Amino acid sequence: MKNYKSIVFSSLIVVGLVFYACKKKDTNTCGDANSIKPSYKTECTGTGGNPNAGNATHTGSVPITNPASENSSLIAGGGGWLNPSCTSTGSITLEGVNGSTKVTLQFSQIPTTGNYNVSNISGPTNVAVTVLNAPNQPSGIVWYGKTGVVAVTNSTNSINANLNGVQCVQSNFNFPVVTVSGVVGCN
Repeated sequence: MKNYKSIVFSSLIVVGLVFYACKKKDTNTCGDANSIKPSYKTECTGTGGNPNAGNATHTGSVPITNPASENSSLIAGGGGWLNPSCTSTGSITLEGVNGSTKVTLQFSQIPTTGNYNVSNISGPTNVAVTVLNAPNQPSGIVWYGKTGVVAVTNSTNSINANLNGVQCVQSNFNFPVVTVSGVVGCN
């Protein structure tokens, strides 16, 4: 008899849950948290539009757009180029400046004669190369050396760094590429 009562009681609970689940939902559709379907703007109060019409609202993050669109090349050194950072042959920074274009080579120690791999940071066997305001590119962009080799010649009265096809990219984009060749020196 107890089994029969528990089966009937359990059945009543299940039937009650089914009726509760099938109960008609609130049809308030004017932005209420319990809404189950959208409605027309005229059926609700308010404007139904962006509350800040002059400023579009965004969801998620805004993608970063690349201001540069084409590869370019740069020949450093020669006529018109200055080397303002060069005060002696003991410099760890070499700069070549021509107008607003600046090519900078940063070593971790005084460079000796030999080859240095281009990297984003300087170290005992690598050099960090940056280019500011590369020709035929939007102004104000810094380009960072990605690949290439710099051949350094250090003598008693000068340091010369020969860049041959060093590829530089922006910090957030791998395209386009600025290719740097030429000599940045300290004489």
